Amino acid sequence: MTKATIYHNPKCSKSRDALRFLSDSGIEATIVLYLEAGWTAELLQELKGSSGLDWKHMLRPDAQSDLEDALAENDSGTIIQYLIDRPDGLERPFVVTGKGTRLCRPLEAIFEITDRRPQAPWLTEKGVKVV
Repeated sequence: MTKATIYHNPKCSKSRDALRFLSDSGIEATIVLYLEAGWTAELLQELKGSSGLDWKHMLRPDAQSDLEDALAENDSGTIIQYLIDRPDGLERPFVVTGKGTRLCRPLEAIFEITDRRPQAPWLTEKGVKVV
């Protein structure tokens, strides 16, 4: 069975959609509730490196505002400490498979790291057709 890890926030519709997409595709997901588990500096660096994103694109808008100076200076230490202190500052959901890491926002980014799809038609919980 294909496997994935999802950094999940159950209160987020995008995160719920990604988890359901994985499940409906027959992909076994390890769920990391990052708001409870928190982040480590190593994991944040790993997500950044494997996703190919810069810090700005990994952060939620409020975190971008809070970290404006650190982003301008590419001050990874300050950004990482902010996310360790405020785990909700990172965008979601991040999904990791053997094919790579993607911020699945929009959800279609998940296609780049999965070989399986759910049966069509497949809709988000808001009714948007994905497959």
